[in-house]
This record gives sequence, structure tokens and C-alpha cells, in this order.
Amino acid sequence: MVADGSVAVVRVTHEDRLARFGVSWLKRLFAVYGVTVEVLHPKKLGGRDELLEDFASVVTTFAGRLYGMRSAQNRKRLLTESGQCGDGGGAA
Repeated sequence: MVADGSVAVVRVTHEDRLARFGVSWLKRLFAVYGVTVEVLHPKKLGGRDELLEDFASVVTTFAGRLYGMRSAQNRKRLLTESGQCGDGGGAA
């Protein structure tokens, strides 16, 4: 919608509602299309604090994916061992 000119302003309550990290990059991209971003409740962080928060968000996102993958693998293994999974790798 930003690229095709359908919107002039993007309003969000908090920056993390727009993106977990890289909000400043999105703001610059939107500005290229003449679109502004309005944050209703901006954070009062400095550069270092913002960087640390972005890093923590990245780590949290990837940790969640990793544990989700491990959980799915463990569920599949348990189903296969119990003979409930029909992929042919079950009990003999």
C-alpha cells in the first residue's frame, strides 16, 4: 500500500507493532514514497539501548523458532515410536 500510494501516513501505537526490529529502515523506505510513520507511544531510548533491545528481539525470535522446531521433531519422534505416525518409521 505504501509503494502504490494508497496511504500517506502509517500510524502505530508502538514501534514494535510495525516491526520487531529495523523500524528506522522502514521509516526511511516509507519516506521515499512520501509516507510518514506516526508512533502514538514512542519509547525514550538512546542509540545503545535501542540496539540492545533490537538484539534481544532477534535472539528471542530465533530461539522461539529453534525451540518450536525441536518441539515438533520431538512430537513426531514420540508419535513414530508409539506407532501413531503413518510415515513407515514406526515400531516393527
